[in-house]
Amino acid sequence: MLDQLKATVDRRRDPRQGGLGGRLDLRSGMNRRWTPRIIVLSGLVLALLCDAFVAHMLSVNYRETYRTTEAANGDLARALEEYMLRNIQGVEVLLSTTIDSLARNPSLLTPGNPALINELQQRVAPYPVANAIVVLDAAGNLLGDSLGNGGPGRERSFADRAYYQVQRDDPGRGLFIDVPVASRVRSKLVIAVSRAYLTPDGRFGGVVFVPLDYENLRQFFLSLNVGQRGTVTLYRDDGTILLRTPNADEFAGRDVRSNRLFTRHLPQAPSGSFEGSGMTDGTSRSISYRRVAGMPLVVTVARDPVEYLAGWKNNALYYSVIAAGLNLLIVGFGLGLARQWRLREDSEQALRDNFEQHQLVTENVPALIVHVGADGYIRYANRVAREWYAQPSAEASRRIDDYIDPSRAAEVRRKVDAALAGRTAAGEEKVAFPDGSERWCQTIRVPDRGQDGTVRGYFVLSVDITERKRIEDELRQAQKMEAIGQLAGGIAHDSNNMLAATLGNLDLLLDALPATESSSRSLVERAIEAAERVADLNRRLLAFARKQTLRPQITDVNQLVSGMTTILQRTLGETIEIEVAQDPMLWRCLIDPTELQNALLNLALNARDAMAGSGRLTITTANAVLDQPLDDGDERVTPGDYVTITVSDMGAGMPPEVARRAFEPFFTTKEFGKGSGLGLSMVYGFARQSGGTVVIASRVAEGTRVTLYLPSAGPGASDRPPAGAARLSRPETGERILVVEDNPLVGAMASTMLSSMGYRPVVVTNPTSAIAELERPEPIALLLTDILLPGGVTGVDLARQARRRWPELPILFMSGFADPSLVPDEFRATTTLLAKPFRLGQLSEAIVSTLAGTKVN
Repeated sequence: MLDQLKATVDRRRDPRQGGLGGRLDLRSGMNRRWTPRIIVLSGLVLALLCDAFVAHMLSVNYRETYRTTEAANGDLARALEEYMLRNIQGVEVLLSTTIDSLARNPSLLTPGNPALINELQQRVAPYPVANAIVVLDAAGNLLGDSLGNGGPGRERSFADRAYYQVQRDDPGRGLFIDVPVASRVRSKLVIAVSRAYLTPDGRFGGVVFVPLDYENLRQFFLSLNVGQRGTVTLYRDDGTILLRTPNADEFAGRDVRSNRLFTRHLPQAPSGSFEGSGMTDGTSRSISYRRVAGMPLVVTVARDPVEYLAGWKNNALYYSVIAAGLNLLIVGFGLGLARQWRLREDSEQALRDNFEQHQLVTENVPALIVHVGADGYIRYANRVAREWYAQPSAEASRRIDDYIDPSRAAEVRRKVDAALAGRTAAGEEKVAFPDGSERWCQTIRVPDRGQDGTVRGYFVLSVDITERKRIEDELRQAQKMEAIGQLAGGIAHDSNNMLAATLGNLDLLLDALPATESSSRSLVERAIEAAERVADLNRRLLAFARKQTLRPQITDVNQLVSGMTTILQRTLGETIEIEVAQDPMLWRCLIDPTELQNALLNLALNARDAMAGSGRLTITTANAVLDQPLDDGDERVTPGDYVTITVSDMGAGMPPEVARRAFEPFFTTKEFGKGSGLGLSMVYGFARQSGGTVVIASRVAEGTRVTLYLPSAGPGASDRPPAGAARLSRPETGERILVVEDNPLVGAMASTMLSSMGYRPVVVTNPTSAIAELERPEPIALLLTDILLPGGVTGVDLARQARRRWPELPILFMSGFADPSLVPDEFRATTTLLAKPFRLGQLSEAIVSTLAGTKVN
């Protein structure tokens, strides 16, 4: 138990406890043995004098050894500085002259230019330290190098390299030396030394860099004699390790700017020596450092004391042997005493570590943990418990009853009594805590038993499951809404079947009434109008059930935008200025105009919020011809003719990382409660569903531009007149049309309609009867089938069977669900979906077009 463990540690810490760690009484027996004590004390004095002499000699020898080592380190660091200075200066001259040449001959800066490659080869030849020289453009793409890369088929991008990004972000920084990276041309490590070159107008033009052979430089460092445990390190002046030998290459690229070398010594002097600890083993070494003059480099040479003090240690061993005999008894006594103290310290440390580990777990677990004694007092409460119970600390000991809600006292008391009786009690409970929060908790109370089985109290573990409960409630609500949606869809489907019969018969009645019967025709037309309103209500129900898709029609976008200007102005307010720029030769679109209006309204509201309620909103329409596929990040938009609608604002704009996620559902940068994150995603879904896309361009403090790409319907397109009771005429009639409909009213209505058009209908109620009719000798001119049929075989299954046996048979689908996705892909090119309820003219148009081999859109 945590409290008992702490008490044990406290007892072990109590200095009043006896044992081996107690205070030794050296005074006992001194009165009886004065002479041995004087001899021992005399020996100790003599031993101390000898030790002092030996220590003095060793100290003098040590200082001399250290000075010699420091001088050797300094000489080697100076030689290493000169080596790096000579090589890097050559590389810097190569980079500077190459950049000057490129500035004089900008025509060389084309990908794979043979003249550029030849120029680079000539310039790198006098510099054996440089393996190659490489030129990148402003986007980080390879223009060419002295190895011949950069031509067709050898394109590469270096935009992810640190030296490119550093030079791009700060073109005026000058020379930059990168950490070792794997070469993309050769399978080896290189260190890139780079400079940026600028265009004549002072903009960043690209990067020229020389890849130094890392292995050659490493072998040179290894050749330096610093002993087996010594190190030679090359740093960049910002504290980044570039190269370290002999056996720590894994440190290349590590940032050690917090090292004493960079925080203390280099700011004081460009060269010097100091004692420092190694990064790999923590061993103290003698380190000499030098900043390479005029270069962003620092070199260090470090020798391990184990090696450079080897001779000194031999002397120390020699002199120590002389004093060892005199000190043997004292050392033995000290070792024995130290061992006893060490054992005691180890035992106490183990107890402390055990206690700290338990406390670390209980304090950081995201659950309430409380230990209550049998007397009802709280022995321990973790951090979560103190937060929930609004207690600043765990110092005060209080009864658990002080924190129990009186309204729940009886319920809690039953569970506490069960725990004190030795039974585990668990369950879910809703509790109001003193911190002001009401939480659903999964709580378990476990008895605390002693070694003898006595219950000394109990533990309480309580996990906050409020979020899980909320998600469960939302899931139940979502399931409820899904069930309502299915019910609405089913009602709308059945209602459409009834309306199909109603509207069809009303059309037939209206067709049969003579023009002179104006009163009767008026009654029929009002009945048709009422039925169409019911059909519109069904469409709304299907939309709620997600079984109703877009209703595209040929639309004049300019007219639609102009018509929305007044609505937008009233919606956005007088502080928003609306500017409209329209292409007078704008093509028309096949889209759902209502959804386009909603999309424009969503974009305008987003623009208003981005401009904080004041500014200028610009809506521009134009024609666009895509010669190549447009990749919007989700899927590719095919080339073709498109109408573009661009909504621009003067708002705060978005950084790239936000703009990339702008179309994600539920992603919003607005404050909580001021945006659902669905506006732009609905616009994107409408554009993709219409066959186009949406492209967003934005810069911080410069505004946002959103462009809708919608497929063009051509400049000469016009609206198709709505189908009413008028029928289309055909030169030939009398064909047999097979109608498959399980609803007898709809089947009878369809039969009557077809008969009135001059066809010979054959009505069946199931696929089996339909196949039997198709097998008869007298041919069937067209199959008109409902999609949802009883018996487990759908109209699509029937169509597939018929298409396999009679490939040339025209097929027309009908359904109370006006969803084109019900029609499989293999039928969409030649087959039309006739949505119930349909009018006489719609049925006539669909049949005429299907028999003629053209699809009705």
